[in-house]
Amino acid sequence: MQVAQPGEPFELVLNPRRVVYGEQEVLLEFELLVGNASGASAENIRVAFAAMSAHAQQDAVIAGFHGGPPGEPGGAPFDLAPGAGARMPVRLAIPHSGIQVVQLGGRPMFVPIVLIDLRWRGGLSVRRFGADFMLGTAGQGDKLGPLWLDRPAPTGPLGAHRYFAKAAVAA
Repeated sequence: MQVAQPGEPFELVLNPRRVVYGEQEVLLEFELLVGNASGASAENIRVAFAAMSAHAQQDAVIAGFHGGPPGEPGGAPFDLAPGAGARMPVRLAIPHSGIQVVQLGGRPMFVPIVLIDLRWRGGLSVRRFGADFMLGTAGQGDKLGPLWLDRPAPTGPLGAHRYFAKAAVAA
């Protein structure tokens, strides 16, 4: 799945591997593929991750994550030549207290969102790029299915779609 938008410096692909329902949290396991689409070397790339549950104020939370100070890197810094790529295995947890449960047809469900923030040296400056992905069950056509909380964690195929925050309406 190609997810780079025109003009974006990186192509990011998120491949969900597994969801685990624990006593205190929901664990998301995935592989992130990072491709340098900029045409210039990207040095000392640091990737920070966060996971949250979709909710009414999610766009404000996402903007705060991407606009704030750098988070803890999710791995060792790395360099990418133009056109080169890297793979990162990732495990993120959402505590039960952070899950926004939605009732759909009388059944509890939620939709996790993975936030990704990349910072790197490009020439003499530090550059930044972020992208976000919704995770769910695959097999719903172009749409993701929710993660149901009244049954065991899904064991079938999972999917991820790029999420774009809604543009704010000017007053």
